[in-house]
Amino acid sequence: MKNPTPDFPPFTRRQLDLLEEIKAAKEELRTLPSSDPKRRLKIQRKIDDLSVKALRSGMLKGRPAESRRPGFCLVFDSHGKYAEVLPGFGDFHPDLPPWAKHHFIEWIRMLRLQRHDARDILRKTKIVGIETGVRSPEDVTLFLRFLELREFKEEEDLIVSALADASPLDPSVKVQKDTRLIPTNELSEVKEKERKRTRKERRSLKWVIKKLVEEGLLPKEITPQALKKRLKTHYPEWPWEKV
Repeated sequence: MKNPTPDFPPFTRRQLDLLEEIKAAKEELRTLPSSDPKRRLKIQRKIDDLSVKALRSGMLKGRPAESRRPGFCLVFDSHGKYAEVLPGFGDFHPDLPPWAKHHFIEWIRMLRLQRHDARDILRKTKIVGIETGVRSPEDVTLFLRFLELREFKEEEDLIVSALADASPLDPSVKVQKDTRLIPTNELSEVKEKERKRTRKERRSLKWVIKKLVEEGLLPKEITPQALKKRLKTHYPEWPWEKV
């Protein structure tokens, strides 16, 4: 077991028991026939209760206001490779196993997306921002669509295909190759001067913003500077200067 940081004391027996109970309840839910909705609801409520107790016990520590961000952030390593999704409103205990991180992130997001009682349940964790800072998967769609409209793609579509075909919460998503951003060349048959002029007209930030508004990924037209700020806030580790 890793040495805990000063802000995170070692797990107590109660915390370890809570993790085991969550794991057992999730397995029971997974194997339960869909023909027993009452039993499924009862198990889900049990998972809600255990998850609240686990987070409130110190498995997720809230951040101070000056360093707290709403929602979740896509995290990339120093080489620009997709690493994981982490909450912007808190930090997980360093000894928390990966499956538990995945569970809590998925549980929080699904609550916010599907349950009318999500806020009441999440507030019970006593973690500031957890009930208001959960963003829907539309954030990932905005991320991918912006890169597509700007005619950029990942080399061999490694990250883009992974995020498009699988949930960013899925720990099985792995990136092993270089993820250097390279531009596509859809206008190779056009003269160089015409290609540059067409690209400037079709792929400017103002044009991209209009498309994002038309597709419902932005609520209204904003300035290019505001879009850049939004992208950097939501995905701070992504090398936007290359885009």
